[in-house]
Amino acid sequence: MKNPRTRNLIIGLSAILWPFFILLFYYVSHKPFTPEMAGSLITGLWRLLLGLILVAVSGAIGQRVAPLEDLPRLVRLSIQAALGLGAFALVILILGSTVGLYPWLLALLPVITGVLLRRSLLTWLRQAAALRDLWRESDGFGRTVAILCGLLLLNALIVAMAAPLKFDALVSHLALPQAYLEAGRVQYLPWQVMSGMPQNAEMLFTWAIALGGLPAAAVLGWWVALLAVVGLLGYFSQKLNVRSAWVGAAALLAGFSLVLLAAWGYVDWLALLFGFCTLVLLDRWRRRLDDLSLLLAGAFIGLAMGTKYTSAVLAVAGAAGLAWHIWKRQVAWRAGLLDALKFGGAALAVFLPWLLKNLFTTGNPLYPFLFASGAMSSLRLEVYQSVPSYGNWLDFFFLPLRATYLGVEGGDGYMVALGPLLLGFGLFAWLGRERRTPEQQNTLENAAVLAISGLLIWAVANRVSGNLIQTRYYFTLFPAFTTLAAFGYWGLSHVSLPQVRLNRIFTALVLLVLAFNLIEVSAFTWKSGAPQAAAGLESQEDYLADNLGWYQPAMQAVKELPEGSRVLMLYEPRSLYCAPACSPDEILDRWKRDLNGFGDPQAILSSWKQNGYTHVMVYSAGIDYLRTAHDPHHPLSDLTALDAFLAGLPAPQTFGDVYALYTLPH
Repeated sequence: MKNPRTRNLIIGLSAILWPFFILLFYYVSHKPFTPEMAGSLITGLWRLLLGLILVAVSGAIGQRVAPLEDLPRLVRLSIQAALGLGAFALVILILGSTVGLYPWLLALLPVITGVLLRRSLLTWLRQAAALRDLWRESDGFGRTVAILCGLLLLNALIVAMAAPLKFDALVSHLALPQAYLEAGRVQYLPWQVMSGMPQNAEMLFTWAIALGGLPAAAVLGWWVALLAVVGLLGYFSQKLNVRSAWVGAAALLAGFSLVLLAAWGYVDWLALLFGFCTLVLLDRWRRRLDDLSLLLAGAFIGLAMGTKYTSAVLAVAGAAGLAWHIWKRQVAWRAGLLDALKFGGAALAVFLPWLLKNLFTTGNPLYPFLFASGAMSSLRLEVYQSVPSYGNWLDFFFLPLRATYLGVEGGDGYMVALGPLLLGFGLFAWLGRERRTPEQQNTLENAAVLAISGLLIWAVANRVSGNLIQTRYYFTLFPAFTTLAAFGYWGLSHVSLPQVRLNRIFTALVLLVLAFNLIEVSAFTWKSGAPQAAAGLESQEDYLADNLGWYQPAMQAVKELPEGSRVLMLYEPRSLYCAPACSPDEILDRWKRDLNGFGDPQAILSSWKQNGYTHVMVYSAGIDYLRTAHDPHHPLSDLTALDAFLAGLPAPQTFGDVYALYTLPH
C-alpha cells in the first residue's frame, strides 16, 4: 500500500464497486417489482418490440419492391410497411390454409425475411430519421401538437397492452385468430359466419398472437395506426407546410374513437392505412403516369377490400379518382381504358384469394352475403342483412355534419366519435386557391374526388341498409378527409381580418380540442384500469370483471366445466374468453332458426344433444332488452317460446340475473 499508484487504484475501484454492492444488497430485501409486475413489464416490452419487428420486416419487403424514392421519407416508410403487411397477410392465409399454422413457422417468417432483406430493412429503418427532422422544423405550436398526439397514442398503447375488451374483438377480430391457432390452420368455421369475411388484419393478428399472446395483436394494430399518422405527416409537410401537417394529424386524432380504435384489436386502422396508400399513389400516378403507381394503387384497394368488405367504397372512389385524372391529363381513351384495366386487375388479383377461399368452402365468393350458402340459410340472411335505414332524409343530405354531431362511441347509428376538426377545417379546403401552386391544387382535387364520391356512396348505402351507416365502414376514406382538413387549415391560416389574428385563434382551437380529447381518453384509460393491468398490478380476471361485468365470471364458469363439455350460447356472440368450449350466437339467430326449423321444443333439445352440447348459456339481460326493443327479427312470440323451453330445464347457475348457465338433461 506504500505504492501511491496501487493505493489510488484500490481506492478508485472501491469507490466504483461499493455503491453497486450497496445497491444490490439493498434491493435483495427491498424489491421494487413483484414477480407478477416484472413478468408483465417484460411481456409488454416483448409485445411492443414484436410489433416493431413485424412492421420492420414488412417495411423491408415494401422497400425492395417499391423504393418510391421521389416520395418523402415518412410517406415511403408508411407505404412500404403497408405493402409488406399486406403481403404477409396473404402469405399467412395461404400457409394457414395449406401447410398449417405452426408457431415455429410463423416465428421463422420475420427471421428469414430480416436476414434475406437486411439491406432493405436498414434502408427502411433509416427513413424514420425524418421524424427527428420534422421535430426540428416544427415551431412551438407544432411541437405542442406533437406532444399531445404522442400522449393520446401513449394512452392507446397502454390500453392495447391490457387484455382485449371491446365487442368486435371478442366476437371476431381476435376470436377468429384464436380459433385458427387452436385448429392449427385457417379454415371455414360453420359456427362463425364471420370466418367468411375477408381477414387481412386477422391474419396479421394470428401472426402476432402466435408469438406474443392476445394483447400482441392489439399492439400490432397500434403500430399500424402509428404508421398511418406518420405517413400523413410526411405527406402534408411536403404538400403544404409543417404546421399544416401537425394540424392534419391533430384532426385525425381529435376523435375519441379514432384514438382508441388503435388499441382495441380492431381492423379499421389497417383499412385506413391502405386508403392512405391509395390516395398517395393515385396522386403520384397523376404526376408520373407510371405503371408502378397505378398497379400499387390498385393493389392497395384490393388489400383494403381484403380487410373489410365495406372497403369496396374505396374501389368506387378510387375509380372516380382515376377517371378524373385521365380526363384532366387528357389521356387517350384507349390508353385510359388500359390504365383502368391495370388498376382494376391489380385490385382484383390481391382480393382474389379471399374470394377463392369462400368459393371453395361455401360455394359463395362473397359469403356470408348475397345468397344462401354454407351455414347461411335464407332465414339467417334476412336476419343479418335486413336492417331498416338509419335516421331520416337529413342523414342523406347532411351526412358529415350528422356523423360528427351524432356519432358517439358505442351509440346508435354512426357509432364513432370523430372529433370536430375533420369537418371544422375540411369544409374550408377550397380557401386559398389563388395561393396554391398547381401541384397543391392537383393534390387537393385528388383528395376531394375520393372524399366526395365516397360520401355519396356512404349516404346511398344507408338507404339500402341501416347497418351501413356506421362510420368505421368508411375509414378508407379518412385519409382523403384528413387531407381536406389540412388544406382547410392552410387556407384559413392565410385569411386576415383587420385587428384580428385568426391564426392564433385557430392555433388555440386545435390545442383546445386535442387537450379535451386527451382528458377524455386518459379518463377512459385510467378508469378502465388498463395501466394497472398492463403493469401486472391487477390480474386479468379482475380487469375483465371490472370492465365486462358478469360476462367474465360467466365465461370463467364455462372454462371450468368438466373436460368434454360443450356450451351453446343464446343471444351472446362474444366467444373469445370461453373458446373452444363454447359456440357463440354470432348473429343472434340461433333460437330463431331452431324454433323455425324444428318447432317442437323436444326436437330442439334432441338436436342440441345430438350435436354434442351439454350446456346452454343464455344472456338473460339481452333477452330482456329485446322484449322492449320491438326488433322485427326477435318477436315477442319467439322470446316467450324460449322462456317456456328454459323453464323445462333444470335450475340454472345464474350470474347476477345477467347470464344463466343451464345443464342439458341426459
